[in-house]
Amino acid sequence: MLYWLCPQAEEIRLFMEPHSRSRVPYRTAKEMRILYSNGNFVIIVEIGSFARPPTDGDKLLTGDGQAIPVLPRGSLKRPFEWFAGYVAVDKNTYLAVIGNPLSSLLRR
Repeated sequence: MLYWLCPQAEEIRLFMEPHSRSRVPYRTAKEMRILYSNGNFVIIVEIGSFARPPTDGDKLLTGDGQAIPVLPRGSLKRPFEWFAGYVAVDKNTYLAVIGNPLSSLLRR
């Protein structure tokens, strides 16, 4: 399945996905708690984890046409990874952005 980024004007943070090194706009977890105080949004997949993405798996298409491999939910490896934010792919539908030390170093 292919997912497309949902453009949102207020997004200013960029996440560098470690597998493809693509930059993706996202909302922080704090912004999501304010925007969806009742929690009525859906998280479908994850991006940015240390886990190896499947070669024939789902992809997220960026605005410049790059395909970023996505991971199934539950690929987060605690305590080495954490939820950094969320990428909008549809109304009330998001991909979870996984933060880790590697992605922090890539942003510099």
